[in-house]
Amino acid sequence: MVTSRTSLLALFMRLMAVARYRFIVELTGIFILMWVAGAALVYYFESGHSARIHSFGEAFYGILVTMTTSGDSAVQPITVPGRVVVGIALILSKLLTALLCALAAAVLIERKVKEDMGLKMHKLSQHVVIIGWNLKGPQIIRNLRSEARFAHAPILVMADLDHKPIDDPLMLFTRASYPIRGESLDRACLSEAATIVVLANYAEKQNADALTAVNCMVARKGNRDARIIAELLDPGQRVYIESAGADLVVGVGEVGGFLLAEAAIGNDQARQLLAAMADGERQPMVDHTPHQASPSPSHALHQTACSAK
Repeated sequence: MVTSRTSLLALFMRLMAVARYRFIVELTGIFILMWVAGAALVYYFESGHSARIHSFGEAFYGILVTMTTSGDSAVQPITVPGRVVVGIALILSKLLTALLCALAAAVLIERKVKEDMGLKMHKLSQHVVIIGWNLKGPQIIRNLRSEARFAHAPILVMADLDHKPIDDPLMLFTRASYPIRGESLDRACLSEAATIVVLANYAEKQNADALTAVNCMVARKGNRDARIIAELLDPGQRVYIESAGADLVVGVGEVGGFLLAEAAIGNDQARQLLAAMADGERQPMVDHTPHQASPSPSHALHQTACSAK
């Protein structure tokens, strides 16, 4: 239902934009036609009577000044028909100017509203896409911005929200259903993204990881070359998210936002830690023989978090 309303709203705003642009072109054409016709009539009626109008160029300039301002005192019609033409041109030009200004303002406001509502068609390449939004989203943005390579890189958030989640001038927003599909993939330029981060939907307690896997499959189908990092809630579902196309899977609770951001940046230590945790989840602990203690994934996680601080 939300997807259908979003699609209809995007279609309506696109049609309205086309109609407004066409109306602006038509009004501009009427203005130019009235300008030329008024100049021709003023030259016809005033030539030989007015001391200021001796050529069509002078009439052309005089009617332009009259239509764009309140008139030029140095160019005043003498004959009655000339005054009628100048008066009509003056009144109509003010109406046309007001309409053009109103339409131009409406187009600018519409662009801003579409951008804030996530309905703008973006043109991006080699950018970072964050699919979904939860409590880890702001931390990921902060960590990415702290890295020199991503300080000014475009970051686009695809989420089922009413407006842009945080105030970041370089962060873009596209409204998308969860799981993602349809026109939102084109608006986000998903096929051109370099890194895709898939966040879990905490509102879906039972199906969160299943939805994450679906998002990973859609992202991988739309972009074969992007690096996909996915958030995991249930460790038992890791194999499904990996099979869905995720390159890295993060399921570490409270510090997940840190590892998600570090993995997106390309931190080797974060990758090694994630690999160790994945191995630990896949291999059951059945070896009871005494051996030298090695750092556990949770201990390594604690050391990485402390070093980040």
